[in-house]
Amino acid sequence: KKRRENDLLGGRASEMALALLELIDFGLEVFNHEVEKFHNWLKKPNPSLGQLSPESLFDSITGVLEVKNALNRLEYGNLA
Repeated sequence: KKRRENDLLGGRASEMALALLELIDFGLEVFNHEVEKFHNWLKKPNPSLGQLSPESLFDSITGVLEVKNALNRLEYGNLA
């Protein structure tokens, strides 16, 4: 929408966009660039996130950080 209107993102929206891009890059690394597996993981309820799907937490910086922590646990062999 912003692009269509030739408008710039505000500070919070820019911060969220960057955080999500970093999270996606990290998630693809954790899943060895297997896009389908990562995509499925994002959609499934996750025990380490209180049975919420990771993508359901993308509406806040805190949620994005929780998902990143879950990916860290997964990368190091902990249940996530």
